[in-house]
Amino acid sequence: MALDMGKVRSFVMDLLKKNKALTEREVKAAIAKAFKVNPKKVGAAIIRDVRVSLGIDRPGALAYARTMLAKSPGLEAKKVIETIGTKFGIRLGPPDVSRLRSKKKGAGARRGRPRAAAAGRRAGRRGRAAKAPARAVRLPKAAAKGKKVISVAYHGTGLPQALAAFFRSLAG
Repeated sequence: MALDMGKVRSFVMDLLKKNKALTEREVKAAIAKAFKVNPKKVGAAIIRDVRVSLGIDRPGALAYARTMLAKSPGLEAKKVIETIGTKFGIRLGPPDVSRLRSKKKGAGARRGRPRAAAAGRRAGRRGRAAKAPARAVRLPKAAAKGKKVISVAYHGTGLPQALAAFFRSLAG
């Protein structure tokens, strides 16, 4: 049975007006239940169009958050996230990726390269010696003579005069 897009659109609009925080999957399930169709047969485009028309899309929420922070930069992050959540029904924050992790214990350990110690043991069993290449570390001449030396690396941006003044302030 083909769906009447006008009825589906009005149903989705009413549903999202009641609860903005519904996910696309939950809206599809509600449409399938109301119109007695398979949820896989329901397209997501109409849901996304309704979200945009109601103003509860993610880009709109991010733009609203930017304007909030532009007006008052000292606003707490918790306050911004709560406001966006109530107004747009969107959760701002890192995505939940726990569903992407493997359920099997130790499955992640098998991926990638083996650790160096394990590789060395395996190489030793096959009769080959697994030696790491030795790195030569050059010490400054003062350290070679037994004097204490401190070396610092700093990657800074700005005027050279400002950086020079900064290093002079450290020296004394």
